[in-house]
Amino acid sequence: MYYIEASKETPLVSLNSEKGVFLIDGDCLSQNPDKFFNNITKWIENYSKSPYKTTTLTINLGGINISSSKYLLNIIYQLENIYKSGFQVNIRWVYINGEDGNYELGKDYSEMSSVPFVFIETVENFVSNI
Repeated sequence: MYYIEASKETPLVSLNSEKGVFLIDGDCLSQNPDKFFNNITKWIENYSKSPYKTTTLTINLGGINISSSKYLLNIIYQLENIYKSGFQVNIRWVYINGEDGNYELGKDYSEMSSVPFVFIETVENFVSNI
């Protein structure tokens, strides 16, 4: 299990190797994301040696900058290697209705990878609007 609380510049990250359930949720706005993402990359590298039969990564971004987007794509490529070795891998890309930027980024990533993507549209502050 790998877990990091969200901060103003970095997302919550929860990686559960026993269930194959991964979550990246929040803003990726750090100007120096190297250390943050390198730890995640190393963890996934170890996980890929003996992955769970199905790995599902849910990505729910607030905002993301260019430097963080490169690392996120690298994580997707790591999961693609697991997928290509015969395991089931799914990426669930959550985006807010009307925010074209995050949706377009997810579409771009899905076209750059062979991993199946599912796009989940939400409405901003949905729960508080009920």
